[in-house]
Amino acid sequence: MIKNRGKKIKPFYNPPHLLFKQMVMVLLYAMLAGWHKKAFLHWVLQVKNLIHAGAGAKQICCFGLNPHVVWEMTSRCNLKCIHCHAFGGDASYDELSKEEAMALIDQIASLDIRSLVFTGGEPLLREDLFELIEYAKSLGFTVFIATNGTLITKAVAKLLREFDVGVVIGLDAMNPEMHDHIRGVEGAFDAVIEGIENCIAEDLYLHLNIVASRPNFDEIARIIDYGDRIGVYSYFIYRFVPFGRGEEIRDYELGREDFKALLDLILEKQRKVRAIIIPVAAPEYWAYMLQSRGIHNRRLINFLGHFFGGCLAGKGMMYIKPNGDVWACPFLPVQVGNVRKERIDRIWVNLKKLRYANAKSNSECNSCEYEKVCGGCKTRMEEDLKCPLKR
Repeated sequence: MIKNRGKKIKPFYNPPHLLFKQMVMVLLYAMLAGWHKKAFLHWVLQVKNLIHAGAGAKQICCFGLNPHVVWEMTSRCNLKCIHCHAFGGDASYDELSKEEAMALIDQIASLDIRSLVFTGGEPLLREDLFELIEYAKSLGFTVFIATNGTLITKAVAKLLREFDVGVVIGLDAMNPEMHDHIRGVEGAFDAVIEGIENCIAEDLYLHLNIVASRPNFDEIARIIDYGDRIGVYSYFIYRFVPFGRGEEIRDYELGREDFKALLDLILEKQRKVRAIIIPVAAPEYWAYMLQSRGIHNRRLINFLGHFFGGCLAGKGMMYIKPNGDVWACPFLPVQVGNVRKERIDRIWVNLKKLRYANAKSNSECNSCEYEKVCGGCKTRMEEDLKCPLKR
């Protein structure tokens, strides 16, 4: 067992006012989304998963909770996903060592951030993954791994259960041929379904990631329905961003009408399913939800902005690359520091400055009545925003 050296993180019930805010937050979300009472109660009464999902949450935002840290711990991957923003494949030569990673985890704990995501590439290909998970758990972190799911054997699932790790798995189609095409390897679909079944057998916190693009748009509802049948607790639905390897398939990006249809689909499904659905790279969802409810009062919208924060870039997300570079978002390649060269509290300040600079430069979003719950996607600030609220 690794002996912890860093600051212990506060338990979920400390401070009590944060727990109260989280309770109000989920009730407001359910009300605004029109979440069916029976489906919502099924979700909220899974208390252990609810605590896992909301560790330290101050807001629900695009890309999940505010705040949290995502560490891309390796570039190595066994798949060749055509939309991969990280160019997953071979390991980077300059990835953080185990000792550097433990020091990083210590520093994150000092920020009182409670949720830590290990991703890649494929995190299960990093030999020290479970040692680092054990260390993070010893400090009190709530831990997730974001994986392609193909390497989750029964033995791996048991280990994840032992360490109480939430599992985030990417699934892009229920059609095996389409999923395999997107993931770049034949047999990926069969392998990921087996991985999902192994997670279910161990009663793990299970979350599905879906990348929404033109070719798989009709698959999104099918994936959500599948997740509802097997007991998925949460979903991220990513608007495909043509970044990284995805630059080669720009024609997969959703157009304005497709984007609006995606938001309509999320709202429709959220009313029915027994899991929470969060859009990624689509902070307009929160504004669209309020507009669909006929909410235009700025005072009320600003109040709701305390609970729903729209774009998370520069607000409550830290995305750390394998070499220690820090970005505000995996789709926003603006380096704000490097954990090998600077203390993480200083980098956190730099992230806030980036948020302020982006806000000042985006007058169109600043003048929008929904700015406090949306703010626009920072990956599209130099482009047509494809905002569904624009006439």
